[in-house]
Amino acid sequence: MAAVVCAGLLVSACASLDVNNPGFLAGADADRRDARIGARENPRVLAAFGGPYASGDLNSYVQSVTGRLAEKAASGPNGYKVTLLNSPSINAFSLPGGYIYVTRGLLALANNEAELAAVIAHEMAHIDSRHGLQRQRQAVSATAVGKVIADMSRGPGSGDEGADFARSQVAQFSRQQELEADAVGIRIMAKAGYDPRAAAQFLTSLDRQNALHSRMMNRSYDPSRVDLTASHPTTPQRIAAAESDARTVLPEGGGERNEQRYLSAIEGILYGDDPSEGYVRDRTFLHPRLGITFTMPDSYGVQNAPNAVVGFAPDGAIMRFDGIEVPARRTLLDHLKRNAVSGGTVQSISGGEVNGREAAFAVANADSWQFRIALIRGRNNEVYRFIHATQKPAPNDEADFANAVNTFRYVDQNTASSVSPLRVRIAQVRPGDTAVTIANRMSYSDMRLERFLTLNGIQPGQSLRPGEKVKVIAER
Repeated sequence: MAAVVCAGLLVSACASLDVNNPGFLAGADADRRDARIGARENPRVLAAFGGPYASGDLNSYVQSVTGRLAEKAASGPNGYKVTLLNSPSINAFSLPGGYIYVTRGLLALANNEAELAAVIAHEMAHIDSRHGLQRQRQAVSATAVGKVIADMSRGPGSGDEGADFARSQVAQFSRQQELEADAVGIRIMAKAGYDPRAAAQFLTSLDRQNALHSRMMNRSYDPSRVDLTASHPTTPQRIAAAESDARTVLPEGGGERNEQRYLSAIEGILYGDDPSEGYVRDRTFLHPRLGITFTMPDSYGVQNAPNAVVGFAPDGAIMRFDGIEVPARRTLLDHLKRNAVSGGTVQSISGGEVNGREAAFAVANADSWQFRIALIRGRNNEVYRFIHATQKPAPNDEADFANAVNTFRYVDQNTASSVSPLRVRIAQVRPGDTAVTIANRMSYSDMRLERFLTLNGIQPGQSLRPGEKVKVIAER
């Protein structure tokens, strides 16, 4: 069970750098305050995202790109601290005080150094404009106005109306920051000699990856949809703005991309789940350290999410697997009687076994949801839990849930160690190779071609050139 999020990013934006904006002109006191905030929050970020990614050469490479950009950014060569995070999520973000974070998942999706530069420059723009602190002030101001609205309304739901106003105001403010950070970041990377068109190309790859992930998770995806509380502009809006901004600052000769250097740098980078947190292969989860495995029902999309494994059914049902602690002296049946569903109605509770291990089961309702719950005793106080939740109960729910629960078992060390981590491998296109033939080398049993095309920024039907280098995902 690992931290995975498919993510928004590059994904932020910067307020205009003028005398009316409390940005990098804010002075030494603000700098010291920002440094304190960043230093305080940095350990929490590292803990939440798997810590730094342990690869000296790759970290040095990311530092070198950051250093090149910093020469052209407002805070200067010593103003930024970049960390490569050991997370499969596609994400980048920043903290006050110059802290920039980029995940290994993002590096795997990017296709050249200019795309990485676009991401880092975007975060530099956030830092230099102090967007995080501005957003905090905006939230306080919007909340105050929201309270006035609620007081004036004094009717049913007036508190919700005020809260909705506050959220929408902060979201609108955030969307403008994202567009501004895109624009400022594009100027920074162009001044550093990179091809600014790479910003829009990375956003396009990110959009394709989000769409693919949604399909795999049985979820809908609309890049053009934005509601009042969405904190990011729509993807088409960002891509169009980035393309326009790039045309205005395009260096003579187009700027550098450094594709070969980039691909060489990320060769062998860990892809997807970290071995210490277990693996999901197709619909099966296996945790080498804990020595456990189970399989989600057919047709479920499965994701190794923070502290849990989550499955998404086509009909909207969700199945979650996680771990809790229950004292060994307390029976699981007794625990379930006390803790089935908070605030819900329990329909049935029963005890039993799963593959020789103590177990307890319950069916409950809460609000418009129906829940099925199973607890399985592990070692000592460890208890593993399955939860199935749906708003549209179906005849096959009970069988699907039982089938998943009954696949849970402990495995021997040889089985636990039988799965190797996935890594990014760089392959050279040979004469006669096609996207299909290379995609078949990917260590997946489904959607190989879609995964390959998205990972490499290749359009469907686009021909590959002999000698060209591409990324594939493989265990070896």
